Amino acid sequence: MHEVHAAEALVERLESELERESLDRIAEVRVRASVVFSPEALQQSYEMLVSETALRGSRLVVEELPDERECPSCGGVWTISRDDVTGHVLVCPSCGGLSSIEGGSGIEVAAVR
Repeated sequence: MHEVHAAEALVERLESELERESLDRIAEVRVRASVVFSPEALQQSYEMLVSETALRGSRLVVEELPDERECPSCGGVWTISRDDVTGHVLVCPSCGGLSSIEGGSGIEVAAVR
């Protein structure tokens, strides 16, 4: 579900920062996203959201963005992997402590072509 919200924010950002005339010429939006996001879910959400906009026909390419976290339970710091994501929480590989995926996990626009 957070992928839909992230894709909505991305589309809103593109629409507000780029000139209206250039939106329909965009073929590809390349982003770097934390591993807490499913690339497939981001791409599906993006396709659904742009289908009725000037961005229709563009595709979203998702690259992995390293995301480092500190465990609130043990204080250990690690780079999140997909294995650490369980539903909507992160599992510390050192102590098994749980923490929210929110805060620090993000999406960066790498290129618009």
